[in-house]
Amino acid sequence: MGKQILEQVEALAGKVLREYFCNSDVEFLISTFAEDIVWLGAGEKQKAEGKEAVAAHFRVGAEEMIPCNMSEEEYETREIGPGCYLCEGVSWLQSKPDINIYMKAQQRCTFVFRDTGNGLETVHIHNSVPFAAVQDDELFPMEAAREAYAKLEQKLQERNQEFERQAQFLTQLYNSVPCGIIQFGAEPPYEVININRMVWEFYGFPSEEAYRKQVKTPLQMILEEDRVRIKTLIDNLKLNGDAASYVRESRRDDGEKIWISAVLGKIENADGRVVIQAVFTDVSEIRRIEIAREQERLLENSSLRAAICTAYPLIMSVNLTRDTYNCMIEEHTTHLSAKQGAFTSLIRSSLPAVYPSYREDFAASFDREEALRRFASGQREIYMELQHMGEDGKYHWISVLLIYVENPFNSDVIAIGLVKILDNQRAEQARQEQLLRDALSSAKAADQAKSDFLSRMSHDIRTPMNAIIGMSTIGQLKADDTKGVQDCFKKIDASSRYLLSLLNDILDMSKIETGKMEIAHEHFDFSGLIEEMNQIIYPQTLSRNLSYEVYHREPLERHYIGDPLRLKQILMNLLSNALKFTPEGGALSVDIREQRRTNGFAYIQFCVRDTGVGMSEDFKKRIFQPFEQELPETGRNNAGSGLGLSIVYNLVHLMGGSIQVESEKHAGTAFTVVLPFKLISDDAEREEERKRQELMKDLKVLVVDDDASSDSRRQRY
Repeated sequence: MGKQILEQVEALAGKVLREYFCNSDVEFLISTFAEDIVWLGAGEKQKAEGKEAVAAHFRVGAEEMIPCNMSEEEYETREIGPGCYLCEGVSWLQSKPDINIYMKAQQRCTFVFRDTGNGLETVHIHNSVPFAAVQDDELFPMEAAREAYAKLEQKLQERNQEFERQAQFLTQLYNSVPCGIIQFGAEPPYEVININRMVWEFYGFPSEEAYRKQVKTPLQMILEEDRVRIKTLIDNLKLNGDAASYVRESRRDDGEKIWISAVLGKIENADGRVVIQAVFTDVSEIRRIEIAREQERLLENSSLRAAICTAYPLIMSVNLTRDTYNCMIEEHTTHLSAKQGAFTSLIRSSLPAVYPSYREDFAASFDREEALRRFASGQREIYMELQHMGEDGKYHWISVLLIYVENPFNSDVIAIGLVKILDNQRAEQARQEQLLRDALSSAKAADQAKSDFLSRMSHDIRTPMNAIIGMSTIGQLKADDTKGVQDCFKKIDASSRYLLSLLNDILDMSKIETGKMEIAHEHFDFSGLIEEMNQIIYPQTLSRNLSYEVYHREPLERHYIGDPLRLKQILMNLLSNALKFTPEGGALSVDIREQRRTNGFAYIQFCVRDTGVGMSEDFKKRIFQPFEQELPETGRNNAGSGLGLSIVYNLVHLMGGSIQVESEKHAGTAFTVVLPFKLISDDAEREEERKRQELMKDLKVLVVDDDASSDSRRQRY
């Protein structure tokens, strides 16, 4: 059976059903009948044979047909003999609206079509609409459909009556709830749309008409000082979003003062219009009680404040757990930058105004962690008397008292801070004590500074001076001995250079301690700086039979922005120490790599490692202190001020970097320095060079050289 004939059969069946059920076209159905057609209907007596008899049955019931909409059509077609086709159609029928009849059913209709050569004709129809209510003389269940429609109409009336009762109940509820409900436009001029009875009664109007006549927008009932705030709340509302709430003062129509608590939301009302709905309650009585209580509290606080301020002009609450303070009373003239803030910042910012002799004790006593520790150990008060500079630029005696307060609400450690002025009680006593304290402090500082300087520097300065003087004398005695005089000059030159380096170290340390050391930020050739360093260090390692290796790990930029002079000073100090304390046959290495990049800076790591004498754990703790040397005699020339590593440490930190040391006695030492250098924007050529360097990352290269000395100096990339 060809697909085309099947499609023709199903198309004819579908058209017959649609014309009959949807358009009530009986004649089109009859036009397809064969002379020998056989029909079986849904009723018990609905059957006929022959075109005229079957057509008569359909024409009789044509006037009572129910116009329907047909949906969900399905067809199955089979060839049952030469030129004969059976087609079964299944679909849903539902009566069309506005015909006072209701029917919805699934119908099945079986056709047998015969191909006459000139087209298809209907040989058999079996209609099986599943309605028990179909009468013998009905093609459609008309009576059942009318009864179903009547029942449906009755139910609809009952439902409408229920809706009317519910609407009446909601209207009564809307007008009787003890809160005002108002809907107004979401855009200017915010015109009033709907209100309930409570709205116009609350504002003192006799009727809704009187309210609407006078009030065109609810913003009229808002006081001038609140209008901008409330309008901002309205404009920021989102459709079906979070509600906004507020409490405000208002006036009735007769001028009486009232307060309302309102909740605003943007919604779509029953008419489909986007509106602002405000629900408010009268809180006038509650607000009057609150105002009365507030007035009583203010009177009590004012009396209490007057009494407390007489004794303590500055009182603050402190939460040590959260590191906060809040100034409750401030009658004393102080330099508080804010009434509230971080307690740690308050103590730190107060230090400059504290007399220098008391700063250390004040910072230690009122350190947040120290206060927490003391209170945890059972101490309930922290007290100190000190001198503090007032706004008049003069120091005043004050007492600072921090009292632990029991917290019944949570585990936060809270306290009250009290400041009292002690000028009248302590003026004379403080003057005498301060004179003694200053004198003692100055004497101790001067004595200690003199002792440290003389004890540590006298030998180091005297040694090269003695050498210079001695060699000068010997040179004069050997004036005729050219070789001997040259030797004296060499030793004088070496001692002079050492003495100059010693003085340079002292000057650098002085600049650092006085804050006068400046760090440059200039463009420099990083690779060239490393090469210059190698040219200085390599000959020294060669003369002392030391292995020297430089690991230059890509990717590294050729140029950076920073202080090349201080970088070179740091590396030369570390390498000079390594040379000094590494015995013959040992090894030195420098490992250079980029650690990370952050915010336009490259953090470069330098690791200077040697196999020298190392250092003890005890000395590692004080290695960066000025003038410190563990065993000066272990140095090859016993030279050194003990300032080199202290200078390195301070320079590293001034440049924003870090330094670490690892060492073991008789096993060598490794210094790791990390310094930030600002990156330079790449041009096209530099970008290409950087990409080439990236390609060489982690590659191992074998270097073959017939120069034996090159084994002692290898620079690795």
